[in-house]
Amino acid sequence: MTNTQEYKIIDWAYNRMFNDKIFKCPYEAWDFVMENCEGEKDKHGDIRHDDIFVVPSNTKCKANGYWSTMN
Repeated sequence: MTNTQEYKIIDWAYNRMFNDKIFKCPYEAWDFVMENCEGEKDKHGDIRHDDIFVVPSNTKCKANGYWSTMN
């Protein structure tokens, strides 16, 4: 069985971060986050991305002041 789900990257407020990016698997999306987003260091010096989430592409996000399934 193949995975037909696609994923996108959002921030803590459900704003889509990369409008032109859709990923075939969540691991691919997280690899993109690690390469392209600066995280914050925790007290141990590890980079964290606590305010970034990988969600299914059909998750509603806020764009232009309204909630939409198209972004």
